[in-house]
Amino acid sequence: MLRSAAIWGLLSGIFGLAACSPSSSSQSAGAPTVRVCWPRDPESLNPVTLPNAYAVQANNLLYQSLLTVDGPARRHVPWLAATLPAVERRDSLTYLRYRLHPRATWDNGQPILAQDVAFTLKVLNCPGLPNEGLRGLVSFIRDVQLDAADPRRFTLVCRGYAPEYRDNSGEFPILPEYLIDPQGRLRPVPLQLLTRADSSVARLAPIRAFQQEFNQPARWRDPRTLRGSGPYQLATWQVGQQLAFTRKPHWWADNLAATTPALAAEPGRIEFHVIPNPATALLALRRNELDVYPHMPGPDFARLQATDSTRFRFYSPASYRVVVLEMNVQQPRLRETRTRQALAHLIDYDQLLRATQYGQGQRSTGLISPREKWAYHDSLPLRPYAPPRAAALLRQAGWQQTAEGWRRPQQPQPLTLRLFYSAGDRTYETIALLFQQSARQIGLPVTLHPTEAGQLSELRRNGEFDLSLRTLYGNPFAYDLRPLLHTRSIGSGGANRSRFGNAASDQLLETLASTEDSVAKVRLLHRLQTLLYQEVPFTPLFFEPNRLAVSRSFEHVRPNGLEPGYDLPSFTPAPVQP
Repeated sequence: MLRSAAIWGLLSGIFGLAACSPSSSSQSAGAPTVRVCWPRDPESLNPVTLPNAYAVQANNLLYQSLLTVDGPARRHVPWLAATLPAVERRDSLTYLRYRLHPRATWDNGQPILAQDVAFTLKVLNCPGLPNEGLRGLVSFIRDVQLDAADPRRFTLVCRGYAPEYRDNSGEFPILPEYLIDPQGRLRPVPLQLLTRADSSVARLAPIRAFQQEFNQPARWRDPRTLRGSGPYQLATWQVGQQLAFTRKPHWWADNLAATTPALAAEPGRIEFHVIPNPATALLALRRNELDVYPHMPGPDFARLQATDSTRFRFYSPASYRVVVLEMNVQQPRLRETRTRQALAHLIDYDQLLRATQYGQGQRSTGLISPREKWAYHDSLPLRPYAPPRAAALLRQAGWQQTAEGWRRPQQPQPLTLRLFYSAGDRTYETIALLFQQSARQIGLPVTLHPTEAGQLSELRRNGEFDLSLRTLYGNPFAYDLRPLLHTRSIGSGGANRSRFGNAASDQLLETLASTEDSVAKVRLLHRLQTLLYQEVPFTPLFFEPNRLAVSRSFEHVRPNGLEPGYDLPSFTPAPVQP
């Protein structure tokens, strides 16, 4: 099961999709429709792209990975695999031995085989595809060995060893070769050839032909192509408005949920309603036009609890979502470290927690949650709100305060900053206004730029911003931060929007990802947290709880701190109260 941590992350259609779903016993009156609020469109349903957490959630209905996460238990369990993999270390290699579930089949009735796993790994390593994020996730896998005696058995051959290999090896979606590569263009291409850093591979005729077919935008808006081994199929997609998924009339794991809860798929229809404005979303919930509202703003959550507790159940588990003020370190005005440190002292963190989280959030010195005591660097002090200290740091960075503002010698323009954030997000709006007021105290102008989500994504990718409010999604299982911080992740292919990094930080990230010893890994994590604390490519504002409101019409919500924070396929109708 892919988590948003893979982003740790773009194609957008312009018209709706339609597909027919035949009725069946699985979509009887007892199989409910669940309506969920999303603040933004997933932008792409291409299973190798996944630009945001909503794309991940949608893809986990369509496709399955070898393993999934039991959120409340915080552990990996088999999903498409029959069992967890057996791990064998031999010399400098690790071997992970899997067997696919004996009943697993594609929608055309063909069995899901080890060959499909090999094909998927080829797609994730194929040059010229928008697969950079997932390619990094599986970069430790060197080869796959198929079992000649059992077509459902295979072994992943991995470079070196790390405890995370077992779980990470089951995180990528298994793709149907018969749908995505019906011509078999990748079949003769060895996986080991694709995993090499060899630019000539992209010029091979089979690779070029596959690239051309795979990268057609229309394919990833077509329900006939967007089909995996998961229990749901895409019914409609009205971009920016709504996505609907229907339960397949016949699914390979029907009747297995009783013995394997990870294979539950109870709702007959799941609708995601894209409502960027929180006030509109709250009104829709109260009008019974929505059943599930995750990540509610703190004030709305508190008011709804006080007025509608008989209609909704409320949950607020601690999450791994951290809200950060991101800084574009390649902007000339922000290249000096002390300038960025100064900005971190202009944030009244305690006031932000009171105003946006009603005291429920938790401060942190970095991207790792303080709840993960084994990894969190508790020797670093929380930064205080200190405008005088901010002014002193600006002077140390070479800025001089004049009647016209903060200036540097030989630079005609005074220091001004542009802060971008998602339009309509009440939490971001509050943070932006409070930051603007604090900056004004020391004579630093900050202009606010609420921006539509799609446009904001493009601005961030292109580095066309100074400051940005952003929510990052973590997890307690692994801390491979290369997708977020490595210089290779700068630009359209990655998630490094701060554009931070150099050879030394890249080497630290690489060493951290490959280190086997747990004591050494903690030491490296502390080094990384210290580096980020000093360099300030972003400053963490707080970890927020997952404030979740669910209609009392449903039970088996299974709230937890991992994205999306609830187990939608497990939802069942609640007994009618007398």
